[in-house]
Amino acid sequence: MVGRKKRQRIILFKHRLYRGELTPSQTEFLYRTGAQEISVLPLVNGIACLLPEEVTDEQLRSAGMVAAVEENCQIRLVPWAPAKFKPFHYEQDQLIPWGVHYIGAPACWPETRGQGVKVAVIDSGIDGSHPNLGGNLKGGINLVVPGASYHDDNGHGTHVAGIIAAADTGKGIVGVAPEANLYAVKVLDQKGEGTVLHAIRAIHWCLNNRIQVANMSFGTDKYSQALEEAVRSARRQGLLLVAAAGNDGAPYTVDYPSVFDETLSVAAADSRGKLASFSSSGPEVDLLAPGSNIVSTYLWGSYVRLNGSSMATAHITGAAALLKAKYPEEDIDSLRRRLLAGAQKVKGMYKNFTGAGMVRVDVSLKIAGGI
Repeated sequence: MVGRKKRQRIILFKHRLYRGELTPSQTEFLYRTGAQEISVLPLVNGIACLLPEEVTDEQLRSAGMVAAVEENCQIRLVPWAPAKFKPFHYEQDQLIPWGVHYIGAPACWPETRGQGVKVAVIDSGIDGSHPNLGGNLKGGINLVVPGASYHDDNGHGTHVAGIIAAADTGKGIVGVAPEANLYAVKVLDQKGEGTVLHAIRAIHWCLNNRIQVANMSFGTDKYSQALEEAVRSARRQGLLLVAAAGNDGAPYTVDYPSVFDETLSVAAADSRGKLASFSSSGPEVDLLAPGSNIVSTYLWGSYVRLNGSSMATAHITGAAALLKAKYPEEDIDSLRRRLLAGAQKVKGMYKNFTGAGMVRVDVSLKIAGGI
């Protein structure tokens, strides 16, 4: 009926879709429920749809063919707070930011600069007009407004992209992997907000476009089985997902999807190599990386300093690109083990909440094969 209220739901089925499409019994079930605007999600064996308000989640689950029903919950970017946020331009010589130095990236550049590795920044987009990014930005997609530009209208994605792969142009800054290929996968709007559906579709896009490493500097405190299924499927298909732990400033506060075992979960460190006061931490964390007072690219050709596990995650993504370029034959599990084996343990009260410790990509690079 016209005017009847609808609510959006993600439905996961018990039985597999047929070649990525609904089976006749699944189609009939959805017809009987009054579902509209059905969008198939092959990656998670389910759909997104609008349902009449009177059709409850309990009714759907009791039908016998549904594995899960959930809301399309919100995701958000996770910067902590600006540090000296006023944009500035470099007129002086080129700068290699402290975090890039700290993880040992410059020591790797004679052997690998991330050349040709396909890295997705699942975020608010990327400003391709920035002089340190335009040459490395190879494409992307806008999943917030399909068909629109993936240009960054927030700034966060551009900052993350610069940490990963700001090009060595002789001016501005240099990223961890300055010759990696960047892809902007826009899942967050101008306010830094998106949904789980955006994230699931982003992961699917990455797989379809043979992305090798994906940076996810966003999070949510709500569990989503659909998002977990997407992450698990991506891991099986060889996509390395690097995710921000969050910025709640306390232990046992790691955000989803960073909680999931299939991601590399990253917490933020300060310039002393210690867990930053603002960073989330917990047993789910795999690695620490620089996340305090980080200079990187921003909108309108500028540069700003930001704090957050978002920035830490970007350092790990860049490190993974360096290793993938050096060891292209190694699979996702070997690259993970190499990153973890090269990390330096953090001493003190946080040792059980910071995983393997501070990433040292120069150490990881030299570890013998067969790890």
